[in-house]
Amino acid sequence: MFSMLEMRLRVRHAGGQVTLSDPTPETTILELKQYISKALELQLTQNVEISGGYPPKPITNDTLSLQHAGLKDGDTLNARIIDNVNTVPQRQTTLKIIRDGIVEMPTGFLTLRVMDDDNSCLFRSIDTTISSDLRKVIADKIRSDPLTYSDATLGQPRDKYIDWIQKPNSWGGAIELAIFSSHFSIEIDSIDVQTGRIDKFGEGNYEERVLIVYSGIHYDALALAPTVDSPTDFDQTRFFITDNYVLEASKELVDGLRKKHKYTDVANFTLKCEQCNTGLKGEKDAQEHAAATGHTHFTEYQ
Repeated sequence: MFSMLEMRLRVRHAGGQVTLSDPTPETTILELKQYISKALELQLTQNVEISGGYPPKPITNDTLSLQHAGLKDGDTLNARIIDNVNTVPQRQTTLKIIRDGIVEMPTGFLTLRVMDDDNSCLFRSIDTTISSDLRKVIADKIRSDPLTYSDATLGQPRDKYIDWIQKPNSWGGAIELAIFSSHFSIEIDSIDVQTGRIDKFGEGNYEERVLIVYSGIHYDALALAPTVDSPTDFDQTRFFITDNYVLEASKELVDGLRKKHKYTDVANFTLKCEQCNTGLKGEKDAQEHAAATGHTHFTEYQ
């Protein structure tokens, strides 16, 4: 049983950090928000949204006690300050590109978290937004569902694909994103820089989404940060499906990348296989070469 001893909670927000020592395990989430509002001297027209855990996940049931919400003494929470207004301002007056890959929102800064430029960038993006140990997730799912993931779907024999996808330099794509969405019970929105198209894996099935950006040959993650230069452990990467603000900000950010041509035309770009020096054109050639040879080291050249 929890005692009535007070809990110390750190609360990160856009202006810095505060420490609360008033809450107890029996304090409700609503009361915690009131403590935060008081500590930050918020106006009556401002509300608080809180998230906790790793990656930070919104805590929305105001009736839960801190104990039943899974919060413990010494935990760190993220707080977003929301203006309580009845009308939503126009997109152009609420979203502002600060610099490449950063869009200012009323609740923070939507930030492109750039992954290492290697064939594991998709897995790093999902690792950043959801979880790790991802290649095993893919291999296990394909192995357990031969009807969905047939040789024809995978473009090569299943056993060969399972072996290939577990290699650290093998890249992933739509097949892997669909599996991750189902495995983690979350919608994954992949935004294509060249076209602005949003591919929604798990659309309509879940309450939350994560956002990644695809530049043709590379995936990066999107995160909401409290300040422009805040470290990644302050990031929020899971968002409610109903949060259209963050989706609009994502489109704005990607529009900025497109205008600066920060994408690769995968149908026409030229590659060289570093393992056999074969010249290749486009993503299709690269995939066929990888399937036929098992080679995974490619570099782009003009």
